[in-house]
Amino acid sequence: MKVSRAQQTGLHSIGMLLAAMVMLFGMTMAARSDEKLDPKKVEFFEQKIRPILIEHCYECHGAEEQEGGLRLDSLAGWKSGGDSGSALVPGKPDKSLLLKAVQYQDPDLQMPPDGRLPEQVMADFEKWIASGAIDPRNQTGTVKPKVVMDWKAGRSHWCYQLPIQPEIPTDGDQDWVDGPVDALVLARLKEHHLQPAPDANDEVLIRRLYYDLIGLPPSPAELAYFLNDRRPGAYERLVDRLLASPRFGERWGRHWLDVARYAESLTLRGFILPNAWRYRDYVIESFNGDHRFDAFVRDQISGDLLSQTNPRQKQNSAIATTFLMLGNINLEEQDKSQLDMEVIDEQLEAIGRAFLAQTIGCARCHDHKFDPIPTRDYYALAGILSNVKSLEHANVSKWLDLPLPLAPEEEAALKVHETAVANLAKKVKSQKQKLAKLKRGNGITGIVSVDRFSGIVLDDSKSKRVGNWQASQSNKEYVGDGYIHDQNSEKGDKTVTFQPEIPVAGKYEVRLAYTS
Repeated sequence: MKVSRAQQTGLHSIGMLLAAMVMLFGMTMAARSDEKLDPKKVEFFEQKIRPILIEHCYECHGAEEQEGGLRLDSLAGWKSGGDSGSALVPGKPDKSLLLKAVQYQDPDLQMPPDGRLPEQVMADFEKWIASGAIDPRNQTGTVKPKVVMDWKAGRSHWCYQLPIQPEIPTDGDQDWVDGPVDALVLARLKEHHLQPAPDANDEVLIRRLYYDLIGLPPSPAELAYFLNDRRPGAYERLVDRLLASPRFGERWGRHWLDVARYAESLTLRGFILPNAWRYRDYVIESFNGDHRFDAFVRDQISGDLLSQTNPRQKQNSAIATTFLMLGNINLEEQDKSQLDMEVIDEQLEAIGRAFLAQTIGCARCHDHKFDPIPTRDYYALAGILSNVKSLEHANVSKWLDLPLPLAPEEEAALKVHETAVANLAKKVKSQKQKLAKLKRGNGITGIVSVDRFSGIVLDDSKSKRVGNWQASQSNKEYVGDGYIHDQNSEKGDKTVTFQPEIPVAGKYEVRLAYTS
């Protein structure tokens, strides 16, 4: 929701009024519930502490949500503490996690996360805790119980068990069953008192097959060929033909590219990833080449470390590790240690989603509440990836560009090419030096004398001009005494006419020198 500055001011005023009402209400409740509380300490809490808790803490640690198991809208909440233990130790600021969090002492525990509080506020919290953390709020609130993961029970969940060969039912309609999958499907249909749908006709069947395998409909000619092919095995031959089509890898590779976060640029400033297409082609070729899935996984996680003898396999394994560098990372992050950790987190999330079919990023901050993944396992994996150099750091960091391994003959051809490029670069440099020397020979850098040209030379000083032209020598790249320009006005009404004296009739090549 967007509000105007006037509305913002109004909301702020309302917030201050509510805070004041809460303060008075709290003081009244305190007086009724516990006459022994020091009025000055209660007033300090209500004026300095409670408004900050309301504004910055209740959203994540209040009645609606209690991140980390911590609730701060009640006395019972902070006494009970959260997943990390007690939030406050009255009289001991140095032992209080809440104070450490607001002072940003621990890089992994910084509250509020959207920005550090003013120094005066932190000083008030320290004074409040040192004086006994007097909290007149007598409502108990409901603090959610801490989640304690039963690791053994979690790992016994069916999704973490090895697949078991099921018993294939044999009491179904054997005329309908054409393999073990059909038998299992038919048995489940019978459990729900359902009958199988009738078989699809050939025209429907070929369309389904084309869409499934290559993502495109059959052409009229392909449809007619299949419908007229009455030889045994027509369906199997069509399946083989579609599996052999390059479109198969393009169709199914797209699914994996989605999993891998494939893109050819980063959102930040639109940085282009010029070699991302190599990874795209690697994925497509892997599907079309029917590569082993275990090798497919190893290549993308650690392809640069694998021992390969075939140059083509070496290239593919190196290209495959692009998987770890895809993802939308803020390369402008100035805290480079933070940036490195963000890259590692992105990599772990990608590995977890792609190869384990689950998210593991939650364990960066706490033991996973739903899956048996403790924080120590997350950082054990992060420790492995922290040994990988992923970026070249600068004001705006950049990914690494590494040369691909080549076969000996390709390596030799590349050296020949690089030598030719180097020689050409030397020639260009030499010619530039000669040109600069010629310019310096005229006494003024950038000026070329008219008499250095052969043939019939006409300088604009000898031309017939119509209109107001401005003579100039500002740009030193000119011939003769200078040049003229139209001052960007009266375009179309001004002309310059050159009238050469032609000594001999014939064909002449006309060359123009001008400053752009």
